[in-house]
Amino acid sequence: MKLILTIILLLTFNIGFSCTCENLGKIDKEQFNQYDLIATGKILSVDFGEFTQKIEVGIHRVFKGKITKMTIVLSTSSQSGMCGIFPKTGEKWLIYANGNNYEFSTDLCTRTQNMTKVNQREKERIKDDLTFLKQNSTRK
Repeated sequence: MKLILTIILLLTFNIGFSCTCENLGKIDKEQFNQYDLIATGKILSVDFGEFTQKIEVGIHRVFKGKITKMTIVLSTSSQSGMCGIFPKTGEKWLIYANGNNYEFSTDLCTRTQNMTKVNQREKERIKDDLTFLKQNSTRK
């Protein structure tokens, strides 16, 4: 009986602190308008703090937003239960973020996606997103 109760408590604890995001479906104008910056870029460095990661990104292409430099700093949680992203130096990412100038924030519940390591479903989503972004870019 104690074993069953312990298992239930552990499962409840784990569920209570996990990242849960809604399914975003295909990108549309409404989602496009929710972000200050939409861009592709390469991860230059990751500074992993106790609660927050600071990620330096070299921007390749901006689809939406204004930046003052071609390098930005992304903030995200350093804890997976708080929906942080976990990029590695050298990876290419499609970034959906909010903020201004060169400091932005993002998380797993945005459309932000690793473009380097993807499965077939993610590849299709990225392809669909990039097609939409090229057609609707505010930065031609």
